[in-house]
Amino acid sequence: MIYKIITSRFLSGISFYSFLPFFSLYLLNYKKIPEDKTAIIIFIFLFISRACSLFTPYIIKLLGYKKTLITTYFLASVSISSIYFTSSYIFLIFVSAAIGAGFSIANVCASLFMAENNNHSDRIKNFSLLNVIVNISSALGGIIGEWSYNESYSGIIILPSAIMFLSSIYAFTLTEGEISKKDDEHNTTPSSTLKAWYLFVGYSSIPFFMLGLIFRNLAYHFESNYAENIHYISVSHLFALNAAIIIFLQVKVTHYLAKKKSSVQETMYKLSLALISTLLLFFDFKSTMSMYLLIILFTLSELIWSPYNNSLAIEKCPFRNKKISLSICIFCWGLAESLGAYIGIISTPEQLHITIPLITFSILLILFSIEYYLYNRKRNENDNFSRM
Repeated sequence: MIYKIITSRFLSGISFYSFLPFFSLYLLNYKKIPEDKTAIIIFIFLFISRACSLFTPYIIKLLGYKKTLITTYFLASVSISSIYFTSSYIFLIFVSAAIGAGFSIANVCASLFMAENNNHSDRIKNFSLLNVIVNISSALGGIIGEWSYNESYSGIIILPSAIMFLSSIYAFTLTEGEISKKDDEHNTTPSSTLKAWYLFVGYSSIPFFMLGLIFRNLAYHFESNYAENIHYISVSHLFALNAAIIIFLQVKVTHYLAKKKSSVQETMYKLSLALISTLLLFFDFKSTMSMYLLIILFTLSELIWSPYNNSLAIEKCPFRNKKISLSICIFCWGLAESLGAYIGIISTPEQLHITIPLITFSILLILFSIEYYLYNRKRNENDNFSRM
């Protein structure tokens, strides 16, 4: 069933990435929604798309994986298509929330299924594979979305809706697998303290904030800065570059890090977060070379933090039910991503390139320092106890 879950995630990814990057432009240029209201709609869409992760474990327990995917894909399909028939700001808010809920529950459903294997190294491999699949779908979705945007505004709505409907139909082919009781038994013992988990949630949210700031507004940044004077670079090219790096290097990078000590893996993970937090200090959206370098460096960091974030959410769980930890983390990551997408639209160039990266890097340094302090204090306490 795991490969069918991945396939359904692939289809929903195509729909998501052909819709979201161009959704703000659709609202601004076709629906004539003001920029400030468009920012709010995008924020609500992304916020709800993560907030529903808190309830996904309970929905899966009630309906099972198969019915959950069928229902949520169909909800997203109907909600996306309804946008075509209205320009009401209030209605668009509610519809965006419904679309976000559909995507959220379906995607978290796939992640929770992948997380059922309780071995850290196996989870890393599974999430690495999932990251490759998601990036392939993002490349295809970006190409489809850009083509739809250039050819016909209505295509931005019709095509993603049709793909989600096909995803719902495909979900009927899934077979409901029995959730391992062994996994539930392993989840009875917390593996971390609340303080350590809080710190992890804080610094693991930084890349999602930057993801919302950059990728979720990529089409907006591109159109705002490039106008019509550059024809050899496009949003689909940038998405394809991001996906190509992930496809060819993700498994190799994961395999390479798996051979290293856990301390080395953690160091590489934190360095990737530090790189992401400072990227905008060095890049200019008006420069073609800077745009490509921005995507390349962000993607190289994603090779490390993306699979590790999901697995560490389980590994650093302070609760008896480790799936709850992943669900809460996904919610917090979504909140950070939503905030990033909102700030990316309303921020000035100076704030985007100087203030925001300096603040995010400072937050990372503070959180890493606190974690290091707590780790040393715990180690000293253990040493003193062993001497006694």
